[in-house]
Amino acid sequence: MSSYALQSIVDLARICALKGISNAVLCPGSRCAPLIIAFSRQPSIRSWSVTDERTAGFIALGMAQATQKPVAVVCTSGTAALNLSPAIAEAYYQNIPLLVLTADRPPEWIDQLDGQTIRQAEIYRNHVKKSYQLPVDYENVDSQWYINRITNEAINLATSFPPAPVHINVPIREPFYPKVEDRVQIDNSVRIFNEYIPTCKYSLPDELIKIWQSSSRKLLVLGQLLPCRFLIDVLENFPAVIVGDIISNTHFSQKTIRNQDAFLCDNDLNIQNLVPDLLITVGNSLISKNLKIFLRKNNFQHWHIQPHGEVADTFQKLSAVVRAEPFEFLRELSQIFSWQNPDFALAWNQKDMTAESVKKEYFQSQPFSEFEAVAALMRQLPQNAVLHLANSMPVRYANFVGLSATQQVEVFANRGTSGIDGCTSTAIGHAIVTPHKQHFLLIGDIAFFYDRNAFWLRHLPQNFHIVLLNNQGGGIFRMIEGPDRLPELEFLETSHSLNAQMLCHEFSVQYFSVRTKEQLYENLEHFLNSNAISLLEIFTDKSVNKEVFKNYLRVVRSF
Repeated sequence: MSSYALQSIVDLARICALKGISNAVLCPGSRCAPLIIAFSRQPSIRSWSVTDERTAGFIALGMAQATQKPVAVVCTSGTAALNLSPAIAEAYYQNIPLLVLTADRPPEWIDQLDGQTIRQAEIYRNHVKKSYQLPVDYENVDSQWYINRITNEAINLATSFPPAPVHINVPIREPFYPKVEDRVQIDNSVRIFNEYIPTCKYSLPDELIKIWQSSSRKLLVLGQLLPCRFLIDVLENFPAVIVGDIISNTHFSQKTIRNQDAFLCDNDLNIQNLVPDLLITVGNSLISKNLKIFLRKNNFQHWHIQPHGEVADTFQKLSAVVRAEPFEFLRELSQIFSWQNPDFALAWNQKDMTAESVKKEYFQSQPFSEFEAVAALMRQLPQNAVLHLANSMPVRYANFVGLSATQQVEVFANRGTSGIDGCTSTAIGHAIVTPHKQHFLLIGDIAFFYDRNAFWLRHLPQNFHIVLLNNQGGGIFRMIEGPDRLPELEFLETSHSLNAQMLCHEFSVQYFSVRTKEQLYENLEHFLNSNAISLLEIFTDKSVNKEVFKNYLRVVRSF
């Protein structure tokens, strides 16, 4: 038997290991020392030390995003726990499993003006599936049983559909550290229990069959999804027009419409022939604002396919929720029914091809802009790369540019809450656990400098490359009608004179910079072929960026 008073915490970490958790992000601290000891001594769990808790949360998110397995993230008590909140909220809305473990003071010291003591019980309650509270007595037999039970339950809950974070709050009394004579024992006999969901066949209700058969203009819209070859195979034979943002990872299919944001606009009467009578949706959020506006202002039946969990009524037209595994359901539909209205598909395809043809020639006659830089980058990304898109303009530019069906590039973005915080940290976490792939992050200057602590790691992944769009303050508020005309614009955007050169020097990141078209094409190939962590900083003018982008939309919509 172990003599260590906090053996139950060691057993908690062992349960995590036996249930498949292989990565733990550990934030330094004293109150969390027993958790750090417990996880770092597990031979099958790789522990990562990250000082900044906000960065740590997003690195853990990136790891879980890449592996689709829960990642443990540990922090000490007090405001440290609050700093995990942005990443937890993003994971919740992106359906990413995290096991969040926060060390805490004993309950009798809450609100007693003791250092690093806040109300931590259910601190993330709006953005986790469930919060658990460990007992303070770790040596009581019933407490040990309870800790075992809720650890198993928490991990099962995190991974059941839809995956999401869970929180375990861990109050710990002093002493935090094992004595010299204590034996910290790894017990392989700890109890684990798993959940199993039997597969079952389902059939489409007669009512929905009638709607399908009476609908000649069918539109399948795919929101944010993980890359899936099975889905692409299904889409090739699916009897509907298929529309997917870049974050849907459906660009691998030749059938996917990918320029919808360019040719859809809310005052264009020439797009009425694109209105469906049946909309089917799969996946999470959409980038395309114009697509959302187009669908909200027209009438149709709307089915959303999702096996469990809450369903959002994004287009205010939801008429049926089909509780089925989406890809299997789409495959069955494609086997049962055939295509009915080639004119509807032709209308969408003509618009898409027009936008694509404009894009190919457009930049030759335009001044240098970040839009052109994004287009050049995305055309030349190496095969089997991973593209990470930061929020604000980078993810929007990438959605307008798109990827071709021949490019074997996977796409990820923090579009759960769409915040700019943590974009670099998430991408680094993803790159760390997939070292066999080259990772490219497209990011704007505000998001980049906001998350500079992402580089505060002992070992940065060498397969990670950043394209930094630096226009000295971000440009999205100049693109949006309304803010661009306000005298308070300087308070809406964040003007600065920063560049990344010294940061790259400090953290041994290979640095490239460009200010002209010629420099872009001279440096891009060297940057893309770099074998070390590298950063390409692209300096542009905000007013030029706005004019080039707005003019592109005018050209596309003039056809």
